Amino acid sequence: MSTRELGVAPLSALNTSPEDFIYQAQEVGFDFVGLRVIPVTPQEPQYDLSEGSELFNKVIKALDRTGLYVKDAEFILLDGTDQRDQWMTALERAALFGARTLTVAVGMTDLAKTKDIVTEMVEAGKDFNVTPAIEPISYQGVRDLDAVEEIAKTGSFFLPDTLHLHRFGATPQQLGAVTAHIPMIQICGAEPQRPTNREGLVEESRGHRLAPNAGASDVVGYLRAVSPDIPVSVEAPNDIFVGQYGSRAWLEKLHQAGRDVIASAAHS
Repeated sequence: MSTRELGVAPLSALNTSPEDFIYQAQEVGFDFVGLRVIPVTPQEPQYDLSEGSELFNKVIKALDRTGLYVKDAEFILLDGTDQRDQWMTALERAALFGARTLTVAVGMTDLAKTKDIVTEMVEAGKDFNVTPAIEPISYQGVRDLDAVEEIAKTGSFFLPDTLHLHRFGATPQQLGAVTAHIPMIQICGAEPQRPTNREGLVEESRGHRLAPNAGASDVVGYLRAVSPDIPVSVEAPNDIFVGQYGSRAWLEKLHQAGRDVIASAAHS
């Protein structure tokens, strides 16, 4: 039996308040959680996780009571503007919850400018013991492994997500060639049919993912491509299932599916 750590990302149950998310994650068997420490879109719940807020205190208490810990925090989308205040806030909050990485996506296509900004983030993160982790996303500016390898020269990490790897055509073999900078891998299943436009890719990513043991993406292959001691986090929002059965039932399903694919990857 694999002893690989299995956690769950906040996007898997984003409409569930962070403290309830932590309790539910512990109840179904996850080892750790991720936290969205600042809102990403105006449409999502605007949770106030600033230090000393009521919700901040509830989350700290939930972590203490459950014994779970926060491995990763999210989320910054670099757009080329001056976002220093935003990402400094995210780094500070990540550290307060004990996270060691901050997930960063890149909306712009200027790689040189991206590297300059990420270099600043890496240096600032040293004061918090938090390292930026670049996630290539299939509908954003950085959406291939070559770009992530180049950005990693700044000292940043690389956070692979099996949905996006599948959607931008990266194979397990290609992932296996760039594993030196990976602190964790995010997993989920994907429908066989690729969305036909950017809007469809966004909708799929944010609300229509499958459990890791379902769909067409080679989740087991991606897991085998990285070191067996790299932790796994399930990021699989599914608005339809959660709307019908609730977030706890979905997290329970994701935990079992995550364990299933981890076990399959271990028996290569």
